[in-house]
Amino acid sequence: MGVGRVDSNDLDEFVAECDRLGGIATPEAMEFVSDFELSFSTKVDPDLDGYSEEYARMQSGLYREVSGRQIDQTANELLDVDVDELADTANPYGSANPDLMAKHARTILTSIVVADLPPDASVLDMGCGWGISTEMFGFCGCRVTAVDINPMFVDIVARRAAVRGYDVVTRESGFDTFESDEEFDLVFFYESLHHAILPWQIIARLAPNVKEGGKFVIAGEPIQDQWWKTWGLRLDPQSVYCIRKFGWFENGWSEGFITDCFRRSGFELTLFPGIGIQHSPIGVAVRPGEHPEPPTAHWVVPPVPERPAEARPVAIARSLAGKALRGRRS
Repeated sequence: MGVGRVDSNDLDEFVAECDRLGGIATPEAMEFVSDFELSFSTKVDPDLDGYSEEYARMQSGLYREVSGRQIDQTANELLDVDVDELADTANPYGSANPDLMAKHARTILTSIVVADLPPDASVLDMGCGWGISTEMFGFCGCRVTAVDINPMFVDIVARRAAVRGYDVVTRESGFDTFESDEEFDLVFFYESLHHAILPWQIIARLAPNVKEGGKFVIAGEPIQDQWWKTWGLRLDPQSVYCIRKFGWFENGWSEGFITDCFRRSGFELTLFPGIGIQHSPIGVAVRPGEHPEPPTAHWVVPPVPERPAEARPVAIARSLAGKALRGRRS
């Protein structure tokens, strides 16, 4: 028997029950949330212009209702982690789950292939989190500037990169405050851009950091229009759990909207379906005048094989990777 329809006033009890069952990623919790539907009172007009202040105000109001917090990403997007422990583990998640780690590694390495980077490429890894993407770029010989709002993540990334000899510079910054005069071959978002409230502003802010012939690449991002025509909070049980428990802004966008977000800054986004984590697309955005042909994978990247619906793993969010989905040794 699932939880059914849950009122926003009862979300603390919803989170507590998921935790009692072992966390949102456990089979017991997944059965509990199998028929989850959120009931909320905030009015959101899906027909409004997605770029309008009024629509953003409505989505921000919905966030406040679902999270029980005011919007403050400098506080709400943080997570306590054991820096000393994770500085010495085999991977930055401290995970002993090979299936989980292979999915992350495959997606990031596929992103590098699709980006078609030059030797000694410079990469801006935005919202690097624990640093798995930074380490993959470093392993492949790239020079990386790794940026995250969480000082603990920045410390983990810096310490692990130093031990492994990777060419990594770390920066503690949010998306809205990052500044740099450097230009990069690649600006990369892995499971991170969806934490931005207004992604088109972030893209515009970083566009000058993409050198001539450079690219944006996005991977592990929620591109769907299940709830909203343009963009808005994702209302699946895993996202609602994270919004309520941790305060993260779990955004999502339609394909047309996120494509237009890049177009507004002079970039054309090409999405390669099915080759990312959880069968999601990987997107490459370029300035059309610098690339006479649209991006293509320079060797065939096969889609991730579909699994029967009942056997699919829980969607792996960056924000969950260090918690219930981490698969750490007991």
